[in-house]
Amino acid sequence: MTPKIAIIGAGASGIFSAIQLAPLKIPIYLFDKNKIIGKKLLATGNGHCNIHNQSLSPSCYQSSSFSPKEIHTILKNFDFNAFKRFCEKIGLFLEIKENGKAYPISSSAKSVLEIFMPLLESVTLKLEEEILSISQTADAYCLQSPKDTYTFTHVILACGSEAMPKLGGSDKGLKLVKSLNLEILPTYPSLVPLKINSPKLQNLSGIKLKANITLMEANKSIYQTYDDLLFTSYGISGFGILDASSYLYQAKNPKILLDLLPTFSAKSLENIFLNLIKSYPNKNATEILSGLLHPKLALHLVKNLKLQLTNTKTIKQTLYELKNLTLDSPSLYGFDSAEVSGGGVSAREINTTSFECQKFKNLYIIGEMLDIVGNRGGYNLAFAWASAWNCAKAIQSTLKA
Repeated sequence: MTPKIAIIGAGASGIFSAIQLAPLKIPIYLFDKNKIIGKKLLATGNGHCNIHNQSLSPSCYQSSSFSPKEIHTILKNFDFNAFKRFCEKIGLFLEIKENGKAYPISSSAKSVLEIFMPLLESVTLKLEEEILSISQTADAYCLQSPKDTYTFTHVILACGSEAMPKLGGSDKGLKLVKSLNLEILPTYPSLVPLKINSPKLQNLSGIKLKANITLMEANKSIYQTYDDLLFTSYGISGFGILDASSYLYQAKNPKILLDLLPTFSAKSLENIFLNLIKSYPNKNATEILSGLLHPKLALHLVKNLKLQLTNTKTIKQTLYELKNLTLDSPSLYGFDSAEVSGGGVSAREINTTSFECQKFKNLYIIGEMLDIVGNRGGYNLAFAWASAWNCAKAIQSTLKA
């Protein structure tokens, strides 16, 4: 049968694999249930498109089935510099911001799609067409949609995940995989706010600060960061919390430990408070703490934790609470608020070099469908580009052999 490729899913990895395969000049079909391609990509980085990260490392990813060595090899084969060269070749220029985050100089996700679209001219776009089933024949795959039945020699599954259902995220891609009896590890929302039911957080919604955030499991730190913390009506959010959420799923009896005054040592704060109560003996604890914390937060903590600043003993007790505020039983918010999904197709089901299924020749799985999730900051898109590139190169090699 003449080679013919189907790519199911027109998100980042699906689009990029189509671009890489287009020079083969064989029939390539790109399917998506949405009206437009790259719908989720358009929302990345609040529309500014945090497209990659200059500092890639396996430590920035979590997976139950991919080894650090496998992740390293995948990313090394198509690293940031390779992606940057590709972008510059097609007229898309990048700039590096804090923590190695890469953005298009235009600061617009729309410009990324504008540059990508001409590279898909030879690709047949089948939008608003969802693939409902996949089955294998002697030398090909049969795909069924509500509109038609198709036959392809090669199929790439790039269906994304359940995250961001308003932008088209769903588990239907994993259901296709499940019909093939492949191992799927339990999925969970990631890069997501945390729900916490605690009187310590009542009436603090909207208050934002920089804090040291530590995720604890059985009194052991499993993740720590210094970043934004946002109190919400349901718990906590902010960049630091989103990153911590990726490590929460498998934690047993987790706790969040907050240092609300991370730029001060306990000793320096003790001296500050001793000097203030000596100089201003009529000031209460709320008034003193309001010089360091949001007044609403200071009032709430003093009232609910019964904080005092009257002598060395009460100062030390207050300092302990401010630098070790403990929030019990955090849980993940739902897929509606998640940027990505953890879990997915096990790495044991694919060749981690080519992304071809071990059990099905010429069937490939890439991107967010797989059991790997990266930290916030362009790491998930970096894996999407790399998995698509590795997959496309493997198909090219097969067809040229």
